[in-house]
Amino acid sequence: MPSRNRRLVKVFGIEIRFHISWLIILILIALSLSEYFRGTNPGWSMPLVWGMALLTTVLFFVSVILHELAHSLTALHRGLPVHTITLFVLGGVSELPREPEQASTEFWVSIAGPATSVVLGAIFLALSRLGDPHQPLVALAWWLGSINLLLAVFNLLPGFPLDGGRILRAIIWLSNHDFVKATLWATRVGKGVAVLLIAGGILEFFSGRGLGGLWLAFIGWFLLSAAEQSWRQTEMRDALANYVVSDLSTPFYSRVPPTMTLDEYFNQTAERAHYGSSLVMDEDDHLLGMIAPVDLRHVPRTQWGQTRVAEVMVPRERLRTVQSTEGLPRALEEMALQNVSQLPVVDTVAVRGVIQRDRILHLLQSHLSMRNQT
Repeated sequence: MPSRNRRLVKVFGIEIRFHISWLIILILIALSLSEYFRGTNPGWSMPLVWGMALLTTVLFFVSVILHELAHSLTALHRGLPVHTITLFVLGGVSELPREPEQASTEFWVSIAGPATSVVLGAIFLALSRLGDPHQPLVALAWWLGSINLLLAVFNLLPGFPLDGGRILRAIIWLSNHDFVKATLWATRVGKGVAVLLIAGGILEFFSGRGLGGLWLAFIGWFLLSAAEQSWRQTEMRDALANYVVSDLSTPFYSRVPPTMTLDEYFNQTAERAHYGSSLVMDEDDHLLGMIAPVDLRHVPRTQWGQTRVAEVMVPRERLRTVQSTEGLPRALEEMALQNVSQLPVVDTVAVRGVIQRDRILHLLQSHLSMRNQT
């Protein structure tokens, strides 16, 4: 299935993407701003109203990106890798491949976004005091100042996994030194906040406030789902915490030479490998890369007989690997980052085998089933 995320730009090595749902919020904001500017500034012409609505929407979009960049750059400063920021219908998220290892890191990464929104809000509100409130740029500054402060307040709600919920988890984690229990308590508080938002939204809807109430209920539902998903991820990491790659890796794997044609690879190897990945290795057992049937999609079928595996494989320098002594959670994270179902297990320079996602998920399912029974 094709991804619905589209790349916008790369900043400080961080890829900024937007989900197609982000266009919904941009359109809604632009429409709302046109109504707002027209109602509060009756002397404006319609071209001016729409021009300021579109400009304000773009600057709001930039404000959200700066909010997320603050999270990401703080994470990078604290040693946490960040590869992608994704904007979606309810804002944005900095996608961290793993959880922070220290409560202090969690706290500073989480608070960086709201702090940035507060600073932006203060700057815009200060600029709005420099002229007549009906001047276009002054009206723009007042709205952006207000919305950035509102964004900061909303994100500081203790609704895990919002920033405020993560700050709460960091504080609990700092006090009890137990990441899992801190996550459990933050999740419970987050679910409580979500239920209140849903109830408040339903009440507003039946009180005659229409779409505003439904929107509030939708936000609450989203937070309820996100809190449950975050807890499941933490539960998964805890279940796998005592296992390392060598516990589940296998020395049996599919391998192909770099000189094999794509026709030979697909007809002779892909089916035996259950259409999964194969390691590309030379005669001296050196790992050169990895190939899967999906890598053939950009090569016309008529050229498979003349194209070599080495020309389409993921080369060694771009290939993620794991070591035998690394934990299973890290192996899963690496598979997710590269969107593959298995990874080579490499100690120093020698290939020891592969670790497969299905085996990890089977172990996880068994472990969680036993935990639920007890």
